[in-house]
Amino acid sequence: MSTQREQLDLFVALVGDVPLRDDREMMSAPMVSIAKRGQEKIEWEGPSGQQVVITSNLDDGIATIWDFDVVIWAISQLNAAVERGETPSPIIKFRPYDLMKAIQWCDSTGRVGGRDYERFKAAVSRLRATRIRTSIRRRGKERFEDFNLLNDFLLDEKDGKPLGARMTVPAWIYRAVTESRRDVLSITPLYFELTSGIDRFLYRLARRHAGNGLDNRNGWAFSFRDLHKRSGSSMRYADFAKALRRAIEKQAIPTYELIEEPGANGDPLVRMRFRRMF
Repeated sequence: MSTQREQLDLFVALVGDVPLRDDREMMSAPMVSIAKRGQEKIEWEGPSGQQVVITSNLDDGIATIWDFDVVIWAISQLNAAVERGETPSPIIKFRPYDLMKAIQWCDSTGRVGGRDYERFKAAVSRLRATRIRTSIRRRGKERFEDFNLLNDFLLDEKDGKPLGARMTVPAWIYRAVTESRRDVLSITPLYFELTSGIDRFLYRLARRHAGNGLDNRNGWAFSFRDLHKRSGSSMRYADFAKALRRAIEKQAIPTYELIEEPGANGDPLVRMRFRRMF
């Protein structure tokens, strides 16, 4: 009976191309590290008093923005089920191969190797160990929440090769996808090609605030210092500002352009504006 109940509580992931979605609130506040590794803690207070504290019980630090690709895949899967009129479980059953291929953790031919599987297992470990305490509001509700980026995880292997897996999405994220006013936004698959943590952070922030250009032709502007805080970066501000200017010069952010503008009190601005693709 328990096995039957367990099967009913599983959501079997959809195979094939699934439209990508990200959590709206997590695109605007620091929830992961934009550094490759080793960041131990992030603390942030937003302009309206929102607070985020991120810690980890692992020596290699909190989850990174690349690790978060796994969560984006999970959000996208749940959202696709909701759009089909289903009520998916937060427990997702899937093949690691399908997940890694979808988030481009594979070679150009779609082959997933042993090193990719080790990367996946390390990412899941960091996601499970990353604890977020936040007062960010959901649908006007002010409440403090405490959760890990992933809950339970189970990996079935044979002769060292992954056969199948299950992971449980935390309630804070699950509600954002499944409640009536869903707090998710579409993102481009080109996001997964970004190799810079700052570029990934800037794209998600631009997608959240600058929109698609239809109702906000002037885009959205953030000061350099605000971006430094929102990124959760452990870099010195001066080094972050240099990296930010390199990102502006490269213009590598998909579908958005970045423009530096003068700001108040010597704090320059970055304007994020939708760039039409023809």
